[in-house]
Amino acid sequence: MSELRLQVDSEIGRLRSIFLHKPQAELHNMVPANMTRLLFDDLPDAQMAGEEYDSYLEVLRQNGVEIHFIEDLVAEAIDAAGVKEEFLKDFFAVHHLDDQEQIRVLVDYFTDYERTVDMVSKLIAGLRKEELPEYAKLFHALNGEDDFFILDPLPNTYFTRDPFSVVGNMVSINSMYSQSRRPECCFGQYIFQYHPELKKHYCYQGERQQADGSEIIIEGGDILILNDQVVAIGISQRTTLKGIMSLAKTMFEKGSVRNLETVLAVQIPSKRAFMHLDTVFTQLDHDCYVIHPGVTGDITVFEITREVALNGKAPKEVHGSLDQILKKYTGVEKVRLIQCGGNSPVDAEREQWNDGANTLALAPGEVIVYERNHVTNQLMEEAGIKLHKLRVSELVRGRGGPHCMSQPMIRDLL
Repeated sequence: MSELRLQVDSEIGRLRSIFLHKPQAELHNMVPANMTRLLFDDLPDAQMAGEEYDSYLEVLRQNGVEIHFIEDLVAEAIDAAGVKEEFLKDFFAVHHLDDQEQIRVLVDYFTDYERTVDMVSKLIAGLRKEELPEYAKLFHALNGEDDFFILDPLPNTYFTRDPFSVVGNMVSINSMYSQSRRPECCFGQYIFQYHPELKKHYCYQGERQQADGSEIIIEGGDILILNDQVVAIGISQRTTLKGIMSLAKTMFEKGSVRNLETVLAVQIPSKRAFMHLDTVFTQLDHDCYVIHPGVTGDITVFEITREVALNGKAPKEVHGSLDQILKKYTGVEKVRLIQCGGNSPVDAEREQWNDGANTLALAPGEVIVYERNHVTNQLMEEAGIKLHKLRVSELVRGRGGPHCMSQPMIRDLL
């Protein structure tokens, strides 16, 4: 295995290594009563989801991608620094556990795990009240008397794109919109603070609560590195303009993407179906993108340059069609936009809901997609894009595709 490092300066450079998490026991701990707060619309078949994910791993391995699992890296970081108890207390604090007797019991329970990686996996899986029957009274009313869990499962952990983002050679620990996903950020914090090979990279973490009472919110699914000069970040349901401005300032200060000139804050509808920029727009090749028709009309973009970011100026507001904006800022002569679902509004809504616009590039013109989006896939193939198709029915229930399920560590420079 090669030395661990970070360098991502595009969405399409040949993918060399990646952060992943295979969904496992956490899916078994979803029930009708908690699935909505855990951001699922249905209960996946956990065994089948694991089998589907194995096919995703196989595609990556066949294409020479080195895989690093989140739980392994967290365990290596904790063990290297000897901070197991500190990590657990931080993790419980994010869950808003403040009863000292409850915390003591949980620290004892989790530190009993012989292998740290098993402890981390159990934290992701969640802890049922029935697993600690001797403390039934202590935890009886936690999260409500009718709730089954001491610690909720973290079923969204397989969407490694969101809690932290590799931008150039730095990493952003993101500030998540939903409470149900905020514990995932602890994993990134400890990896990049303590892992012997990864702590050398600059790690950005903005203050969530601002002086005026507002919050800085940003998630990785909204961050798209169009090339080594331009980064697009969606203003969405889960990312605010303030969050983008804060990250942009740090990117310009610390270097991050090699030749960064502009951060584009792209306004998209703030709704569940369009939760992140990468659910309506991903890059397939230097000049080619797949998009949802809902972003083909006139859109609003805020242009954040070095001067704007470092001097706290208001960004310039730009209007135009997506192809006009992409041509202007990426420098290509002609932009090819493939509409998710083609010209049919029915197919567009259906296939965007099933992540038809959410692709992961292995190299320029070569991407991983969900097989079920037949209309969109055919259009991409007709445009000369090579597809690796994943047959899924369960992974898709989490509302995320191959792009959401990935956080690249290294891509070749273009």
